[in-house]
Amino acid sequence: MKRVVVSALLALCLAQPAAQAVAQTVSEQCFAIGDIAAQVASWRAHKKTKAQALEQAAKYYKDDADLQAVNAIIEKIYSADAPRMTPDQASMAFTSDCVTRQKKQAPAQ
Repeated sequence: MKRVVVSALLALCLAQPAAQAVAQTVSEQCFAIGDIAAQVASWRAHKKTKAQALEQAAKYYKDDADLQAVNAIIEKIYSADAPRMTPDQASMAFTSDCVTRQKKQAPAQ
């Protein structure tokens, strides 16, 4: 009986985050934007090329809005005039920009 209960609880815990992930896109979530920016900054620090980063993004992000958001992050981090950032710096900067942008858009809606 305990195994059945534990299995059911485990299945419920695993299914719930998956259902929530489908409901929203990355482009709407500032924390996700920050996490992605940190990952891209890490790729750049480890000598991954911009082309490799774009290829990696296309492999994992199938939603058009998500892919556009990720590609924009890659473009900004890999731009020639962009300062080199640690993953933590990138996460904070992109998360802050996202929150600011959402606050500005909120009154217009």
